[in-house]
Amino acid sequence: MKIGQLCIKTAGRDAGQYCVVVENIDNTYVVIDGNLRRKKCNISHLEVLDKVLKIKEKASSDVVKKALEKEEIKIFKKGEKRTAKERPKKMKKKSQKKSEKEKKVLTKEKKEDKKQDGSTKD
Repeated sequence: MKIGQLCIKTAGRDAGQYCVVVENIDNTYVVIDGNLRRKKCNISHLEVLDKVLKIKEKASSDVVKKALEKEEIKIFKKGEKRTAKERPKKMKKKSQKKSEKEKKVLTKEKKEDKKQDGSTKD
């Protein structure tokens, strides 16, 4: 395939998107760019169109997108990257720890009381 060849992606998540051949890797794979992320693609997943854009081999994404705009192909602009919301910090459950300690102390006291009650009855 020629460098600058205009194509439409026919397979995968980018199916139906316009792209341009940026680099030939071998007989079956090329690097594409344009209305999708730059990536290696199988030639059988591309539908070749008549137009060949004038771009250099390994041209940057900006150059490719400008060439597509000159051919009046709509470019999808990506939105701003989302930033993660600040998560609330987890609060330690202090009351549970205290209550567990208190339960242990109470059970020890009950055992001691039972021992004392048993010894006084004799």
